[in-house]
Parts: sequence; C-alpha cells; structure tokens
Amino acid sequence: MKPYDNYVNKTVPLKFKGADMTFELSHALFSSFDIDSGSRLLLKAVAKNVAAETTGSIVDIGSGVGVLGIACARGYPGATLRLRDRDALACVFSERNAKRNKIVPVSVDHALFLDGIEAERFDLVLCNVPAKAGTTVLDRFLRDLPGIVSERGRGAIVVVQPIAEAALASLRASGAEITHQERNAGHTAFVFSRGTAAAVEPGAGACWSVLERSEQKLQAGRTNYRIKGYWGLPEFDTASFATELAMDLCETAMSGLMTRRALVINPGIGRVACYIRARAKNAIIDVCGRDALALAATARNVALDAASDTPAGDSYAFCTNVPDISYDLIVEQPDLTPRVDTLDETWQNAVRALKLGGSYVASMPSAAMDRFERRRPKGLVKMAMHRKKGFACAGWRLEDRILDQE
Repeated sequence: MKPYDNYVNKTVPLKFKGADMTFELSHALFSSFDIDSGSRLLLKAVAKNVAAETTGSIVDIGSGVGVLGIACARGYPGATLRLRDRDALACVFSERNAKRNKIVPVSVDHALFLDGIEAERFDLVLCNVPAKAGTTVLDRFLRDLPGIVSERGRGAIVVVQPIAEAALASLRASGAEITHQERNAGHTAFVFSRGTAAAVEPGAGACWSVLERSEQKLQAGRTNYRIKGYWGLPEFDTASFATELAMDLCETAMSGLMTRRALVINPGIGRVACYIRARAKNAIIDVCGRDALALAATARNVALDAASDTPAGDSYAFCTNVPDISYDLIVEQPDLTPRVDTLDETWQNAVRALKLGGSYVASMPSAAMDRFERRRPKGLVKMAMHRKKGFACAGWRLEDRILDQE
C-alpha cells in the first residue's frame, strides 16, 4: 500500500476543456465525497474567460486535492503549475492527483497564503477561498491577491454567497478590474485583472500583522508562560480541556527527566510547547503537524520566552519524518479522522522517536483513549491518566524498545 492510501475515500471523474481526468478525494480534506460545486463553477468561469495564448503559468492557492490547478494545467497545455496549501495532507493529495493526471508541477508548497511568492507573477491565479479564515484575514488576502497576477493574466476565485459582497469590495480595493462574475445557488465566482495597488513586500504574504491577536500572560500549575493568539487557530483565549490535561500530565512526565529535546505534535497555537519551554528553559522544542499556520505560530510563540542562545527547534509535516531516538518528551493530540485508523501508526512513531526512558503524553476524547490504550505496544509503561469533561490524557514511559507484533 502506498503512503496515505488509507485516507482515500473515493475517486471521481472530471472533464475540463475536453480533458478527461480523475481525482482522489480524502476523508480528512474538504469535499471528501465529490468535487464541490464552487470548484465546478470556478472552472466554468475560467473556461469561458481565460485565453490559452495568455496562459503560460498557473498557481493554485489553497489547492486541496489539486482540482483547480491540475484541471487548468490539463486545459491549458504547456502552462507551468504551482500548487500550495497550508495542510500538508492536501499537498500530498495534490501531488498524487497531479501524477495520476500526468501533470508535473513546478512545486507543491506547504505554505501560507502568498508567503514566498509575493514578488512573482502568474498568468492564472486560482483560489477556492476558505470563508472560515475570517473577515479581516480574507480582506487582506483578497487585496493582495491581484498583485501576483501578470499584466496579461487573470485571477479567478470562488466564494460562498454570504461573503461574496465583501470579497468583491476587497478585490476592487486592490485596483483590480472585475471582468466576469458567475453565480450558482451557493457560490459566486469572480474573474479579475491585475491590481494597481502597491505590491506586497516580500515576507509579508503570510499576513502576520493581521493574523496575530493579543498577547497573554498565562499560568498552568506553577509555570508562567506567554502566548499570542492567531486568527484561524483555536484556543486563542482559553485552553481546551485536552490541552489543559496535556500540560498537567507534562508535570508527571517531566518529573525526574532532564528534557533536552521535546516534540509537540499538532501544537495548535503552541500552548503546550510554551509550557514545556517555561519548565525546561534550555530544551530544544520541535513541532510536527499538517497545519503550516500552527507550526509557524507555535515557533513564534516559543520564541517569545526563548533564551537568546537556545537553538530554534525543527518543524515537520508528518511524524514519519521526525528523527529516530531523539526525544526525551513527546506530547501529542493525535489526528482522529473518521474511517481512517492510524492508532497503531501513532504508537509506532512515538516509540521510534523516543529515547529510552523518555515520556510520551497523548490527549484526546475519552472514547478514543480507551481504544488507543488497548493498542499500546509492549515496552511503554503507564505513569498516569487524567480525565476531564469527556477528554482523557495519559503519560507513558518507554522502558523497552519492543513493538508489539501481535
């Protein structure tokens, strides 16, 4: 079985400008049962309003499984393609679908918004805009987006109807000309020219000045730490029960343990990582998770209280990428995707990455913890388990590196 085959829900056909294609859809990503009507509407608008002779380069921002970018690359032969998404699993499926449809992208970037491409120009800029990003963030993004459209090119976005008027106002504020609009029952698609507003400065495409929320000084147990919230990530004002339990269990897990290097998996805005940094001042803290925003936000928050001579930790998209036998402490809130069983893989990655004598802390809904505990490999000894309001968190110490093969 190929990596991530277990995330495939179904394969669906699509035809665009005479090209027949098929796309794998994922259980864990947007529109997992069919290509969404917004994407279909946008492709219809592009087919009618974007000329082949002016389309030599394409970028799909927030590519998901790659439908928009790959379809346009097939429909405009010879055009180069860039795909990018903040979710690393989306990048994996974009790559898989590009390969199955015989497209070779220039790159598939695990990245935020326009971060790193602010100074580039593309003949066709595509985006199925995520409404959940929030009004302030989307306004900034849609004002900046026309700035990466080439002089001869076109941008094309689709939005859900409730934010259509706001999206139109943001595009017009950039100086872009709206050359076409098209609607269906739930969406509006806009095709537009390059904007005339000032170009985004390199390094500013992640919109950090807009994403950042207020800084807080917090206390967990006897430990004080600082943290900033970020739009698009939860727990900006209050820690979840799962996070509270994880920080509580860290006290037990770190007792008598010299924590030189720790790994936080699915870190959110970085509450647990900042807590560990406050408890173990010189520890190097790595982070791992699919969400590029969470990884970047956590790194920025950990740096708030980091000593000037403490090296920055590394970031990894998937646990399979973290180094072997490297961590004194691993803290995880596992990804739990319906119909995708990753419990054994979660345990195996923890055992592989922990040093002998190291601690593993996992926090999740109580029902999932019961299943998780039953799959625990040999060699891990439970230290404690706490429960609160439907959540459970447990800590184990690695005393023998033997995976249960039964």
